[in-house]
Amino acid sequence: MRRIQKIIIISMVLLFIGGSLWAAASEDTVLTLEKALSVAKEQNLDILSAQQELVRAKGKLTEARAGGLPSLNLGAGYTRREKPDLAGNDEENIFGAALTLTQPLYQGGKIRAGKQQASIEIQQAEYYYVEIAEQVALNVYNRFYAVLLEKENVKTAEDAFAFAEKYLDEVKKKHVLGLATGLEITRAEKQQAESRTALIRARNNLEVAKINLLELLNVKLDTSYTIEGNLSYAPVAGQPEESLKKALAYRPDYQRAKLQVDVQDQQIRIAQSGLKPSASVSGSYRYDDPEQAYYESGDTWQVRLTVDIPVMDSGLTHGRIVQQKALREQTMRNVEKKEESIRSEVSSVYLDLKTAAQVLEEAKLNLKLAEETLRLAEVGYREGVGIQLDVLDARASLTQARREYSAAVKDYAFAIVRLRKAEGVLTEEPVLP
Repeated sequence: MRRIQKIIIISMVLLFIGGSLWAAASEDTVLTLEKALSVAKEQNLDILSAQQELVRAKGKLTEARAGGLPSLNLGAGYTRREKPDLAGNDEENIFGAALTLTQPLYQGGKIRAGKQQASIEIQQAEYYYVEIAEQVALNVYNRFYAVLLEKENVKTAEDAFAFAEKYLDEVKKKHVLGLATGLEITRAEKQQAESRTALIRARNNLEVAKINLLELLNVKLDTSYTIEGNLSYAPVAGQPEESLKKALAYRPDYQRAKLQVDVQDQQIRIAQSGLKPSASVSGSYRYDDPEQAYYESGDTWQVRLTVDIPVMDSGLTHGRIVQQKALREQTMRNVEKKEESIRSEVSSVYLDLKTAAQVLEEAKLNLKLAEETLRLAEVGYREGVGIQLDVLDARASLTQARREYSAAVKDYAFAIVRLRKAEGVLTEEPVLP
């Protein structure tokens, strides 16, 4: 619980200083991954909503505590009589006031169970906040990496377009010398047009990715900014057994599910209180207009002890107890289901991580082969032992290989992030370059 409270306190502090931090970010127009995570903690709507869930839970605890505390009520009355009554009292105005103090003594354990339940729900709200913070952080990584990927795709498209322009100039020069045909010029122009279209599409995709990121951060879309960072990765070492152990210890959704069993235990006690005695004591003071002839005194004091002993409720309480016990059993099954889900998620993430690493190695090798293929195709075409289509195909393959390599780096880096999320420690152990 100290870990959860620490996260919440830090986030609350960030919320207060967030405005100045983001103002600074707007001035220097730089948004790094670390700053994006910080801004999300301060401004993301889901996180702000989760903070209010904690406020609501604390309000329920205050309400539950009030059930066992004394209550004081003040009442006043005023009557105006137009005609004399049978006793001959002809006063037209009658005033009265009463003050009543009530203290519950025993409510069959309902008050105590209610307070314990409210305390547990505060813990649940704290875990819920961390759960939302973890999910938002995962989304920030995903969208930030998407921006970095699109930046790499723009670089790849720019390089391909620059190559197409240069290649078209070379073919035109060869055509002047009679070393290239009109068909070769047409092919080169077609490659240039396709490269220009790909560049336009890549730049548009980059802008869309930036918009998606800013939307998640709850930042105005007209904010001037520059996304700073590069796609990178570092091999991760770990064992599924260790990650599973960590997940069962730290996953907020799992801890919240277990706490729900405790909530149901208190619900059973509240239901059982229906057939238990209850007692309360009350004292009242009443003051009435002393000028009324039929009042001996203007002050009236009264103290009352009330004890209620249920004898029969026709099965009402029993029915409630049966319902709550059934809900507890369902909650236990949900805990077991959540544990199995976590086991499956951890195993799947490790498989995805292994696959991403293998794909990355293949993409790296494919990129080297594509670069070498283009080099050989260009040499062969210049020396007259190759054809133009070899160069065009090799260049297209290189562009595709670069895109696939960038995507593979992004997938591997995000798989590491998913592992931290599966372990329940993403916000405490961020994956930063």
